[in-house]
Amino acid sequence: MEITDISVTKVSTESWGEFVEFPLVTVMSKFEEYNNAEGDNPQARRKWMGPVGDVVVEVETDAGITGVGHGNWATGAIATIVEETLSKLVVGEDPRQRERLWDMMYRATIPFGRKGAAIEAISAVDLALWDIVGKEADKPVYELLGGPVQDEIPAYASNLHPVDLDTLEREALEYAEEGFDAMKLRFQHGPEAGREGMKKNEEIVKTVRDAVGHDIAIAGDAYMGWTVRYAKKMLGRLEKYDMEWVEEPVIPDDLDGYAEVRASSDVPISGGEHEFTRWGYKEMLEKEAVDILQPDVHRMGGLTELLRVDAMASARDVPIIPHSGTNPHLHFIAASANSPMAEYFPIPEWYKEQQGEKESTYADAIYQHPPNAEGGVIPLPEGVGLSAELNREALEHFAVE
Repeated sequence: MEITDISVTKVSTESWGEFVEFPLVTVMSKFEEYNNAEGDNPQARRKWMGPVGDVVVEVETDAGITGVGHGNWATGAIATIVEETLSKLVVGEDPRQRERLWDMMYRATIPFGRKGAAIEAISAVDLALWDIVGKEADKPVYELLGGPVQDEIPAYASNLHPVDLDTLEREALEYAEEGFDAMKLRFQHGPEAGREGMKKNEEIVKTVRDAVGHDIAIAGDAYMGWTVRYAKKMLGRLEKYDMEWVEEPVIPDDLDGYAEVRASSDVPISGGEHEFTRWGYKEMLEKEAVDILQPDVHRMGGLTELLRVDAMASARDVPIIPHSGTNPHLHFIAASANSPMAEYFPIPEWYKEQQGEKESTYADAIYQHPPNAEGGVIPLPEGVGLSAELNREALEHFAVE
């Protein structure tokens, strides 16, 4: 079998719905014009997140099999790298030689890669190659990874944006009633909001904990918006709420800061959504920066690289809970004894009511069969390959030049 062509489609963040506009702390919150903590600047995140959110890559073969993968976020950079560099390397090659092709793509992009857009581009191509071999074998990819280690995948409900405390309480109760044993909230403030912001962050956690009781695991996401000093103070206030983890307290390059924050508190620390390749995760593990790794297979190097990271992490008893619950992540979790659960983005009832007759789209709009959790668990992905059948109508609707 031989690769004959590669095509790319850039997809707008509009496919992610309006959740990117909700108030929360982010890595950009220190700049007033990008701070939407009070919900008074809903376009703040779109100013630096868009206009492109994903790049879908389709790899065609002479066997009539086409593999699909996607990378995010690096706007047009992913498409340019795939079209101008990676396509020249892999067209004419055997898609089953994934290790060889990954190494070729990585080495060829070192002068402008190693992290960021180049690795995100490699991720998309690598996922498409895995999709091809699964389709050729007429099996789901998790079967090629050794078979499932569980019959269904536990999921945590990952939304809980702090629109207001009453809505937050209602949403938390909704997820508990739906059978989720774990959920993740978003913090609203960082250092720029001072002590009052700390108080509001604590109120968010207290609201959710009081709503669901102590039998439900609660995590929180700071999205790189805190400093080491602020994080240590904030965690001191949060320890009494028995949190499952606090995610990305500081920027990903400050691994010493991560380790300092982790050592300062009994609250577990997670991160890795914005890290790249086995070398980046190796440093995270060696510095004992996190209790939980959260790689994103669409960014960090694809499934080929995620398997390497999983081996390193499991040797250190550090679990992997991937960022986002896309089908490629579910195939990995299904076959990994070191990955206990998946992230899942339910659309809350209050948001559906707010939308009314307006069509709501969110995250998985470009795929035919997005994951669907019931009773707090997700069935094993159906179909062969990576279960990445595209919704052509949605893809065309959200595509950008």
